[in-house]
Amino acid sequence: MRTSEPRFPPRQSARAFVAPWSIPYTTAASEFLYGYSVVLAAIKANHRKLYNLYIHPRAERNEGYAVLERVAKNARINLKHVDDSWLPLMDKMSSGRPHNGCIVETSPLPRPPIASLGAASMESNSFQVTLSHQSREDADINGSKEHYTYPSSSWRHPFILYADGVTDEGNLGGIIRSAYFLGVDAIALPTRTSAPITHIALKASAGAAEAIPIFAVADPTGFLRDSSDAGWCIYASDAPTPIPSAPGGFGTQLDATPAAERKAAPRHPTILMLGSEGSGIKSSLMAKAHFKVGIRGARVSDEVGVDSLNVSTAAAMLCGEFMRRPVVEKGGKEGFLF
Repeated sequence: MRTSEPRFPPRQSARAFVAPWSIPYTTAASEFLYGYSVVLAAIKANHRKLYNLYIHPRAERNEGYAVLERVAKNARINLKHVDDSWLPLMDKMSSGRPHNGCIVETSPLPRPPIASLGAASMESNSFQVTLSHQSREDADINGSKEHYTYPSSSWRHPFILYADGVTDEGNLGGIIRSAYFLGVDAIALPTRTSAPITHIALKASAGAAEAIPIFAVADPTGFLRDSSDAGWCIYASDAPTPIPSAPGGFGTQLDATPAAERKAAPRHPTILMLGSEGSGIKSSLMAKAHFKVGIRGARVSDEVGVDSLNVSTAAAMLCGEFMRRPVVEKGGKEGFLF
């Protein structure tokens, strides 16, 4: 008598993969991204190597799942539909944080190490970077790109955000999100005095970290010095101070005014430097700045000691001012888009 073929339970279809005993790593450096928006952003940006996409039935109930599946197939990522037996492993992949049944295994986020920014051209919408030494393994992750383009419609020079000493991962993610949304062309972060770009930072960035170039800087002082020598103007975010009596001009520290901020990017390649949440910008780095900018509070008196903004909020406001596009009104008068 012929025996019948084995049957799968209702949700454990033939397409489901049997859960292994431990987390399956494609490479020793593999990372696991989780959550629908972060996973979708990583696949769409395609800046990482994408190994496996794990999908649990609960992810298929997301109204945007069809988009995720289509993007994943176009990227030719290995799509693995898993059942409930995978949930303990998926929880480990996401370090116990909510993953909603959607996890992708990838290479680390590229962070090319650079020594400085180089020549920039507003006509070709491009700028150069000078790469620092990196191992063959790191180059395989970060690439060796030294020429970057940026979308400006030829109205401005490139605008780079340098965040020094931001140690809160949520703040760092918020800065990355604001920078991407407001059109900043790249972000530079120090290798030793910055929060790592962990799952917390990635979540706070809402996927923006996957799309905007992020550079690693080992020598911040040399980075600012050499970038300045290459023609980049450096603005340092600081508490507002009275305008000094010294004559204005390139290399003179001036108080922040909307006019000074808004005319920066159309005039020269620009670096905006932010400092840490507590102590601000180190004096050795502040000495490399050509101008100071800041945000004045509007309260007449401070009853509770709130005398500054969160660094993520300040970054958003300042980037918004720098990236505000000038327009020419009738009669040749210059204004700004709001």
